[in-house]
Amino acid sequence: MALTLAAPVAAQEAPARTTPEIIVRPPPTEAERHRELREFTRAVIRPPRLNQPVAKFAFPVCVTVLGLAPDDAAVIAERIRANAEALGVGADRSPTCVPTVRVAFMSPAAGPPESWLTAESPQLAHLVSYQRERVLAEAGPVRAWNRIAVRDFEGRPLHHSDPSAWLYGGQPIRPEIEPFSASDPIVTTEITGAAVLISREAAHGFTLGQLADYATMRALLGTGAVEAGAPVRTILTLFDDPAPPAELTVYDRALVRELYDASRNAKPRRVYNDIARAAVAAERSGVRAKQAP
Repeated sequence: MALTLAAPVAAQEAPARTTPEIIVRPPPTEAERHRELREFTRAVIRPPRLNQPVAKFAFPVCVTVLGLAPDDAAVIAERIRANAEALGVGADRSPTCVPTVRVAFMSPAAGPPESWLTAESPQLAHLVSYQRERVLAEAGPVRAWNRIAVRDFEGRPLHHSDPSAWLYGGQPIRPEIEPFSASDPIVTTEITGAAVLISREAAHGFTLGQLADYATMRALLGTGAVEAGAPVRTILTLFDDPAPPAELTVYDRALVRELYDASRNAKPRRVYNDIARAAVAAERSGVRAKQAP
């Protein structure tokens, strides 16, 4: 009887793969993580122009919240104040203080976010052209901006020479203020006011704490929106992340605290480095704490 031999193993058909391929990568080194967070920070903070330092408030903030039931608005305003105090910014709690941080929850009657503002909106009239473009280019359910005062070494305000923003008929509207030049000895770029507009419909489903913490980050420094997939957990992904943080994260706190701890004329590069260094140190401290018995 003839024997029937099985086909060689190499000739047999390979079984179909039923599980996804798993690639194991080592965690980044401290230097690699520092570099990653430094570049992310540079992208998050709306970059200053020319040789200006990163803008921040010079005085405690006065907060007002509009567009919600009074009790809810009061909770959000108080949490923003508490955040500002904890992070080294300070809060003005006087009932007669002039608001420098305004958060407004926009009703459906205001229309979609892209219709809230235009280049001619009076709310943006104080911004120079590149700042207006940043606000109008933002997508999603939020629009936010800061009013910036650039000051010389004697504390006098300087304005960037943008004719579209502050010239009329060839003459300065405010002739007592000299236009900003890159050769001027800049000491500070001060945030004198901040506005955050949030769609009330988009705010449904989030806690008042989450909304307050998000508004804190958008108001206390010039940040843009951050999409999900960021290399670090941040409340700035609130409206884009299916599982956003419940509060300010380690990175968020490092971002604000290090900026406000820096000297008022610190170079942006140094600020970005300090934020990344503090965030990496906090991350590694948290990992060690979890691993401790």
